[in-house]
Amino acid sequence: MLGIKNDDLIMSLTGLAGGILNNGSTCGVVIGGAISSAMIRDKELSGQWTLEDEVQLLDEIKENISWFENKFGTSLCREREELNYQRITVLGLLNPQKAKGCVARSGASMDYFVEKYNSNESKPKTRKSISKSCEHCAQKILKEIREETGIGNEKLEQISVALDGGIGLAGGGCGALSGALMALGLKYALDTRNTEPAKLKNIYRAMDSEFFRMAIILVKAFIKKFDAFECSRITGKNFKNWDNFSKFRNTSSCDALNQFLVEKTIKIINS
Repeated sequence: MLGIKNDDLIMSLTGLAGGILNNGSTCGVVIGGAISSAMIRDKELSGQWTLEDEVQLLDEIKENISWFENKFGTSLCREREELNYQRITVLGLLNPQKAKGCVARSGASMDYFVEKYNSNESKPKTRKSISKSCEHCAQKILKEIREETGIGNEKLEQISVALDGGIGLAGGGCGALSGALMALGLKYALDTRNTEPAKLKNIYRAMDSEFFRMAIILVKAFIKKFDAFECSRITGKNFKNWDNFSKFRNTSSCDALNQFLVEKTIKIINS
């Protein structure tokens, strides 16, 4: 992808697996699909986005999540697997039934994704002008951290628009928290190209890596302050569309959450 290395993309998304650091929030398959949609759209637009393009992307992702929920019952890992993800643990990842289920869901989602993007269904559509703007969730966090620490990527910030409002305005995993974890991933996550294969295969060692130690600090602090991972639970809102989202996003509630994440993440990076 122009402007971002594949290794950087993988590193930035490390903390979003298993429903945000293996805590059972929005499924990593769903997040991966949202980011893929943004990457495809970025290529189609040659990186020249408008607000209308961003809103259309969010509508598209919300539609994809609805398909996933209708197909599998939920987009949250903890609900789908009936496992306790409230502790940060690798036990769920080692469950053979869970691994089998994840592979099946990934395969079905890929088939859906490929069929949709090979059809005219995903092509950009003409839409009415949108005048109401607001700052994006993950994008704002990533940008402020990059400007303060030098860690980040403008292209990654653009595609992170997909995470607005709990991934495609669907109320799932908090987009701002996801953005903060992406920044920590760029700084601390294992670089798969330059890491010994034996270390990559050892899941326990991976969970004990520098990235997970730093990410756990952030996630624990976030839960202590906001008591939830999901946008819908934090805000008490279910966003029907961009207008609903932008109206709430411009309130002091989101500003306080963003400030907390930026300050905490920068403090971790500089520690």
